[in-house]
Amino acid sequence: MISGSHFSRRSIVLGGAALLSAPALMTTSALAQQWPARPVRLVVPFAAGGTTDILARLVANNLSETMGQQFIVENKAGAGGNIAADMISKIEPDGYNFLVGTPGTHGINSLVYKSMSYDPVKDIAPVTIIARVPNLMSVTPSLPPKSVAEFLAFVKSKPAGEILYGTPGLGSTAHLSTELFKSITGLDMTHVPYKGSAPAVSDLLAGRIHVMIDNLPAVAAFAEAGSVRPLGVSTVTRWPLLPNIPTIAESGVPGYDASSYFTIAAPQKMAPEIVDKLNKGINAFIKSEDGTARIRKIGGDPVGGSPADMTAYIARENEKWAKVAAFAKIAPE
Repeated sequence: MISGSHFSRRSIVLGGAALLSAPALMTTSALAQQWPARPVRLVVPFAAGGTTDILARLVANNLSETMGQQFIVENKAGAGGNIAADMISKIEPDGYNFLVGTPGTHGINSLVYKSMSYDPVKDIAPVTIIARVPNLMSVTPSLPPKSVAEFLAFVKSKPAGEILYGTPGLGSTAHLSTELFKSITGLDMTHVPYKGSAPAVSDLLAGRIHVMIDNLPAVAAFAEAGSVRPLGVSTVTRWPLLPNIPTIAESGVPGYDASSYFTIAAPQKMAPEIVDKLNKGINAFIKSEDGTARIRKIGGDPVGGSPADMTAYIARENEKWAKVAAFAKIAPE
């Protein structure tokens, strides 16, 4: 027996509570250390073959090699990316399902859809930004224009709405980028939305639509092959890998500037240890010499950074695109 012991009933109870909570803490830590213990799914909200899909497979292939488990890309197209984003927002945050996000899924869709089944800020958690990419304005080869200036004159010579422009879907940056182009130039063209870039580009090749201002990686190979005719890049300065293609701004549309970005995002409430581990894995790849070269080869500019960096960037982009939507008088449909 210990006389005058300083141990109280309260200290014993608190100590017992701490011991009881220890297994939970250890379990979370152990799960993070063991993750991934089975294949991980990266859900692409568009059809195979577009920029989102291309970047997703590039990242998935590297993670499969470096993390000891398969990272599988699954295409779940529809509603401008909302179907895939909604699924991820409601799935169990166990570390085995992630969204390959776009400006649409992170905010623009709320500008073009009256009803949203998920909140892009509250229901989707950031991991990192893979890359930013410029858009490339391209026309089907059967169309006469060989420059942006010639395209402006050509469209103005046609009946209103006769020229068709394709996009990967409502809410895509291709959609708003083209609406911005229309608003600045005063052109009247008809929107034809698709479920991803690949089917839209396919129709551009066949001449079923006339023009696209879509992400560079989705059309770069076709432009190089001469299957589509590139007229201009959407960024303020020329793209380093395509120095001979002028910007849209310098070709008769001053002030025009648009680009896109692609992310990895998670369901909310995912263990931060897992988010951190995936963030570090992706950053290691895209900032490596090989990863940077691969992303730039397909037309992207590697970004990376922390989840907080991604949150801040998306907030700035959402503010910008909201102004574009208002300027272009885009109303939710």
